[in-house]
This record gives sequence, structure tokens and C-alpha cells, in this order.
Amino acid sequence: MSQNGQRSYTIGDIAKELGVSKTTISRAISGKGRISKETQERVRQFIIEHNYQPNIMAKGLAQNKTFNIGLAMPEEFGIGDLPFFQHSVNGICQTAAQNDYDVILFRITSDNLSQMKRIIKNHKVDGIILTRTQCDDYPVRLLKENGIPFVVIGSSLDTEVTHADNDHISACKMLTELLLNRGLKHFALIGGNMEYFVNKSRLRGYQMAFEEHPGEEVTSVTYLNVIKEFQIVKAVDDALSVGTDCIVCMDDFICSRVVAQLSERSVRIPDDVSVATFYSSMLLEHNNPLITGLEFDAAKIGGIACQMLIDILDGKHVSDYVSPDYRLFMGNSVK
Repeated sequence: MSQNGQRSYTIGDIAKELGVSKTTISRAISGKGRISKETQERVRQFIIEHNYQPNIMAKGLAQNKTFNIGLAMPEEFGIGDLPFFQHSVNGICQTAAQNDYDVILFRITSDNLSQMKRIIKNHKVDGIILTRTQCDDYPVRLLKENGIPFVVIGSSLDTEVTHADNDHISACKMLTELLLNRGLKHFALIGGNMEYFVNKSRLRGYQMAFEEHPGEEVTSVTYLNVIKEFQIVKAVDDALSVGTDCIVCMDDFICSRVVAQLSERSVRIPDDVSVATFYSSMLLEHNNPLITGLEFDAAKIGGIACQMLIDILDGKHVSDYVSPDYRLFMGNSVK
């Protein structure tokens, strides 16, 4: 008996009640295999009348599924990546639960995919979500070689890769145009690891704004692959030495360190130098002055990526998704 006093049925019980085999019941539940429409309808009616909920393991056996989704997290992500991954994981887990899937989280690096290989070898998951894309994407190649369904959060030049991403190019172009229209003349862009596709997209949006801006007096210096603290220090010093009046940061972590360096040098924001970021998060929410930047819904993009993967597993056609939803937060860090 169930907790509400109703009888709990197994596949064997249903088979006995309807006078058919357990294989027939499994086929009716999974929708696979030969079975008459009349028998299919009898099973369907019984399930409705008795509120039968198939055990997830039995359901998995019937459909040859684990009902697990693998979630690959980059092992080398830093504190600056934490807000995005935290929110995207929440969106993924919520969507997975709504579809009776569980999420198995594992870590990967660009040169160590041992956990992913073990999960694939042991058939632990039905499909995998990659949370970061790179230009030379070994995880993507591994999944394709093994025929594992997958979706990536981010963009890819590979047309065979299904992806869900934010429109970083349009968003960064829009923010850069706003800065140019404020009359700022001498820009410095400080960006992180350019192996990550997202940074290439942000750089392209920045460049497009300058290409379309008619002002001949505007200048821009670019510092890329700025990862270590000493590289940020050097980039800030170089930018100030050439008379930069606006520093644009590719992400929230770089921006937080740039602000700290400016403070140490008694450089006033925005009186001396304006500051903006292509990605804003909780790392910057208590900063004074408040930093002008772009905000994206990481939970939404995570949920969409998860639903795309589940649809693929169900045999549905899925198209790439690029979200136009982003928000420009206007702080007081821009003159």
C-alpha cells in the first residue's frame, strides 16, 4: 500500500490484472516494440485509473536509459567564474528534476578527461552538458567519437555541436557603443584566456563597435590572456601610462582586480578613469562606485541547455539557441 492508502502496483501486478506478460506492459509504458493498439489503450487506462507511477529504475530498463545527465565542470575555474556556474547549475538541476532526470557532476581540464572517460565507459549517463567551450575542444571531440549526445553552454565553430549561449557579441557591442557615445576617447580592454570561446565573442563585439564608430580621435589598446595578478597590475599600469580614460574589463573577476589596483594608486573612478565590465555578478555588487556592466541570466541558459539535451534524448529535433536577454546595469563608474 502507498502512504495515501492506495495500492502500489508493480509491472508484474499490472500484467496479472490485465492477463498479459510483463514484457507487454514494459512495451506499452516505453512505447517501443510491437503491441496492439487495443492492448496499449488497456494499459493506458489502467495506469490512469490507478495513478501508476513507474519506478525510475524500471522505467530506465524499459527505455534503455539511466535517466542521468552528466554535467562537466572545468576544474580550473576561479572565483570569478563561480557566480555563473552556480546559477547555471541551479537551472540545469531544476529542469532535470522536472523531467525525472538526475544530474551527475564531474570535473574536467583541457588535458585530463579521466572522469568523463570513466563515466562514458561505465554508461553512467544518457547525455552530457559541457559548461564551457574552447577553441580547441578536446571534450567535444571525445563525446563525438563515442557517440554520446551532448549540448554545450557557449558557442562553437563546429556546426555539428548543439549549443545554448547568450548573445555576447551584440551585448558587448552595445555597451561599447554606449561608452563611445559618452565622449570617452582613449580605451583599454583587459581580457582573460582567449582559448575560451566566450572571450572571443566579447572581443568581437568590442571591435565591431569601434569599426562602426566614425570618430578618428578614438584610440584603443588591448591586453589579452591576462590571467595572473601580476599581469593585471602590468595592464593597469600600461593603460594609465598612455592616458587611458576608460578601462573595459571582459569579466567580473578582472574588473574587481582592476578596481583594486586603481584604488591603490589613488586613481578616482570615474573622475580620472571610467570603468565598465562585459560581465557583472555578485563580485561587483557591493563596489563603490557601482560598476556599469552587462548582466546575463545564467540559470535560464542552464535550464534551456538541459531541456535541449533531454529533447535530443527523446529523439526530437533541436536547434541552437542564442538568448537575446541581457541587461545593461548603469552604475556610476562611467563619466
